[in-house]
Amino acid sequence: MMFRFIRNIGCLCIIVFIVFFIIALLSGGGKIRSIGDKTTGFVKKTFHYAADKADNIHKSVLKKIDDYGKPFRNEKRDPDNKKP
Repeated sequence: MMFRFIRNIGCLCIIVFIVFFIIALLSGGGKIRSIGDKTTGFVKKTFHYAADKADNIHKSVLKKIDDYGKPFRNEKRDPDNKKP
């Protein structure tokens, strides 16, 4: 019984991490921050912290895409801009 509970919690954590990473790659922390605004207290602070991390991941991915694409295009894309 206890091992099944631990396995279920571990699988849930992995699924939450994968969903967080996909949202961070695609849209940044805006969606995570909007969900966090609906909560209060410690949960709100945690969601805002996760949203900041998602923004950092999103900006670094856009920067890497821009760096790898330099030989193929002339214009520079702004990592702070929300449009790809």
